[in-house]
Amino acid sequence: MGKGPYSEMDLKHAAEFRDWVHEEVLKKAREVYPDIKGVVDPYPVEAYFQQMWDYPGAWYTVVAVPEGYKSRKALVDTLVKMTVAYYEKDL
Repeated sequence: MGKGPYSEMDLKHAAEFRDWVHEEVLKKAREVYPDIKGVVDPYPVEAYFQQMWDYPGAWYTVVAVPEGYKSRKALVDTLVKMTVAYYEKDL
């Protein structure tokens, strides 16, 4: 079992999803600054879960964007802005 209520498999799937998001962020950030090496992401891998309520009254955990984002695109756009801003700070 992993830390918290998540299994090792849950954490693996969340990490894979987060890596996929980071690849997209890095691609977009490099359109602005080709030398960017990494992504600024303030969310730990555990933030990439959401609890969903299912009929007939059970909670289940799904891999998803961190709470507060309505879509993967919104998350990617925010992380691109954070990454570019961090890189610009060091120029």
